[in-house]
Amino acid sequence: MEQKTMIETGDEKRCLTPARTESTQNHGIGVLTAGGDELRLRAQRLSLREQMERNHFLLERLNASSARLIQSLEIGDAFEAVSEIIANLIGSEELAIFHYCAATHDFSLEWSLGVEADLLQRTASGAGMLGRAMQQATSQFRDRQPQDLLLPYEKNITACIALKSGQQPIGAIAIFELLPQKLQLEWADFELLKFLEIYGAVAIEFQRLQKKLVAL
Repeated sequence: MEQKTMIETGDEKRCLTPARTESTQNHGIGVLTAGGDELRLRAQRLSLREQMERNHFLLERLNASSARLIQSLEIGDAFEAVSEIIANLIGSEELAIFHYCAATHDFSLEWSLGVEADLLQRTASGAGMLGRAMQQATSQFRDRQPQDLLLPYEKNITACIALKSGQQPIGAIAIFELLPQKLQLEWADFELLKFLEIYGAVAIEFQRLQKKLVAL
């Protein structure tokens, strides 16, 4: 009888051991799940913070650009204002601003900085990216162009920004080489250039009308 009791006791132990192991495993899974949830929530929180910081950075640039363009309305230096914005915030000290006549599809150079005359003349022909920017009323970027459409001299052009009044193109900003420390345009640069498409155009058109009034 004593042997039977020992055997039964042993059986009970053998039955209880798997139950304790299963309970331990379930507890471990719960810990892992909780840990995974914490990591996921922390990652989401970090992503939202980065998004807010990026938006703040962009708004600071847009506010500075807007203030400079408003100032240009008073002192009549819209071309210089656009140049300063591109130099200080985009990272290029080589650019040209063209007037575009939709009726004749002709370009005329209005202002330039740091660009050789031969390259300006080639660009003003309206071929390549500059012409496409006006035809499509959409800014053109060298890195987004099919290689077979790029003209030889366009290796020196970073972007052609369409200046628009409503949906009507009225001119363009040709941005040539970036500064040596600037490898390429970044997300905030593209957003700022969208701003210049409209509000840079407003400042430039204001200056054009002001000159016509003075000439009367």
